[in-house]
Amino acid sequence: MVPEEVPLIRFVQKQLRTTFGVLSSFKGNAKTCIMLEPLWGIPYNLYSTYASVYMLALGCSKIQIGLISSISLALQMVFSFISGYVTDRLGRRRTSIIFDLISWSIPTLLWAVAQNFYFFLVAGAINSLVRIVANSWTCLMIEDTPARERVHIFTWISVAGILAGFFSPLAGLFVDRFDMVPAMRGMYLFAFVSMTFMFFLRNSMVTETRVGLEKLKEGGHGDIRKTFREYTGIIRHLVSSPVTIIAFLINILLNINIVTRGTFLSILLTKTLGFPEGTIAIFPFVHAGIMLIVFVLVMPSVNKRGTTWPLFFGIVLLTLSALLLIASPPLSYLTIIASTILASVGTALAMPISDTLVANSVSEKDRAKAMSLFYGSFFALTAPFGYLGGKLSTISDRLPFVIAAAAVFAAAVLAAVIPIVEKKRAAASAG
Repeated sequence: MVPEEVPLIRFVQKQLRTTFGVLSSFKGNAKTCIMLEPLWGIPYNLYSTYASVYMLALGCSKIQIGLISSISLALQMVFSFISGYVTDRLGRRRTSIIFDLISWSIPTLLWAVAQNFYFFLVAGAINSLVRIVANSWTCLMIEDTPARERVHIFTWISVAGILAGFFSPLAGLFVDRFDMVPAMRGMYLFAFVSMTFMFFLRNSMVTETRVGLEKLKEGGHGDIRKTFREYTGIIRHLVSSPVTIIAFLINILLNINIVTRGTFLSILLTKTLGFPEGTIAIFPFVHAGIMLIVFVLVMPSVNKRGTTWPLFFGIVLLTLSALLLIASPPLSYLTIIASTILASVGTALAMPISDTLVANSVSEKDRAKAMSLFYGSFFALTAPFGYLGGKLSTISDRLPFVIAAAAVFAAAVLAAVIPIVEKKRAAASAG
């Protein structure tokens, strides 16, 4: 063994011990949600790479694909605003099982039998109810866990999704073997079976959270008008914190990037850059591998050394990734793999930290309602970008990524401001 290798090996061993020590420390709902996530993530990663190309194959135009995305986001805004009320009224556990079945099981069946634009529009509208379960599921997963450990929960949920991403090349094999439409129909049917099984299994294993039980006792039979009146005080609390506002804006800008990449990347790769349809599934595989390395070797040290600069660095990498997509020559595997690597590292650093900033910025008792306000506003501001991206893609499939690059660049600027704001707040408190 070369002597210079020893420190690296020791570092890797130390990080692995830390990483799996964190995983083994999870208990209760957090552990259940993390362990079962691949049953949702594997089918999602199989079909998501080809979703937009599947829509094109069934006669949807690029503008219609963007329109479906925008309508879905607009409906997610509406459902986000009521998600806190529903979550507190029904409880975290019951809300999760009901709305997971509605927002995923039904749409996957509709996507499997889709014939035209209207099938996708209806499925997208029903899938928008996911915003209710996103609120209840987040509360179910983190509420009985100390705040300092939540960045690790979000990290390991991402790891579970990443591990599922290693199955994405199978989608390319299915498309090559059976052609686009039959392969996608089969993958959507598999998604229906796997996701539905996971929802029932998870529901049998989790328990209602302490905060959820309190909310059921004190407000389970309250009316919605009282709930919305309570929002006024929550809004005052949220806007009084500059860091909370910055975290909210960063999440919006990062989501614009996510929406753009998720909707238009496969179209750019196949229609403009000339990649064969069966080959583009390799990029999610690379994405998953790089993210897993970052999560295992880097993220365990993030809490110890602070989160602000890893957040900033991650967003900068996302900006560079989008710029590479804009500049990529046709059929350049090197450029797209480089863009994928930058996006993987950037996402692995930025998303768990930005999610944690938002989750920790609200009080425990108001979490469900505060998160509904967050995400209602969040989707109201991001909804137009699906349609705008669709319009721009009719001019050039590269143009939606100009929006993505601008969004993440603005997010990087905001992330750089956080230390300044925190320093001023600390000085004011000391004074």
